[in-house]
Amino acid sequence: MLNHSVIDTAGISHIPNTATLAVKAPTILDVITESREEEQRSPSPANKIMEDPNDGEVFHRVFDQREVKRWGESKVKKSGPALRGYEADTLKFIAEKTTIPVPKVYDTDWQDGRMTAFYMEYIPGKTLDKIWDDLKKEQKIAIAKELKGYMAQLRSLKGTYIGALDRNKALIGKKMPHECGPFETEREFNSYIMEDITSTTPNMLRRYARHALSHNHEIVFTHGDIAPRNVIIGEDKKVAALIDWEESGWYPEHWEYMKAFQYLEPMMDWPDYLTIIFPPKYEKEYIGQCFLDSIMYH
Repeated sequence: MLNHSVIDTAGISHIPNTATLAVKAPTILDVITESREEEQRSPSPANKIMEDPNDGEVFHRVFDQREVKRWGESKVKKSGPALRGYEADTLKFIAEKTTIPVPKVYDTDWQDGRMTAFYMEYIPGKTLDKIWDDLKKEQKIAIAKELKGYMAQLRSLKGTYIGALDRNKALIGKKMPHECGPFETEREFNSYIMEDITSTTPNMLRRYARHALSHNHEIVFTHGDIAPRNVIIGEDKKVAALIDWEESGWYPEHWEYMKAFQYLEPMMDWPDYLTIIFPPKYEKEYIGQCFLDSIMYH
């Protein structure tokens, strides 16, 4: 059963009724904000586990900027100077608003008012890219249908701006993703994209680029990196968790589709199953973005 708060400062659109006007119950973001402020005021519970309990397996590392590693038997630590702290809040938000399986967040570390690490639940299983070739066609279809349902839940969350949770910055760029915004409208978002076009791009191609962008999409919550490496599959061959929410936020409705088809895994038949997860609807936007990627700086 989905839990849709009536009032939500994350940017979800809502219509209050007479009951909510009388008493404004705290939303999940109110709770997250209060928890974050308390973590910064007092020693974090994470300090109790600051010493690495073992030489944990490193699952993912982006140079010296971000690292994801095993932390003891039941936890995973994500840390680094380029950590996007809103990811921890996003995991809590998704757990509250949907039935999408995500790791539970336990603790956080802070330094000079900035989150430097968060500790989350270790989810047993293997990422989809590691087991894909061993799955039967029926199992692949079943997993794709599961993911389709989870994407529908995300798309049911409507936003009022473009950017990460709690009005944090948006993330754009295929070559070198960078933070920008947040943006109040899709028109502002598209204007920023146009400004990222290389200075050597001919005017004719700039005109084409303007025609590739439209301003009438709904704003919905978006994972931003739906790929087999970010889907953990349990022993029952069902989705155990959707991970890596650092590119998530409120984006135009075509953004999830476009990003999923931009970063195709080296699996020949994966695009066939993406069409189950994302029924074809945004081909024009996808082709337009492919063109834009070829003339943008980032």
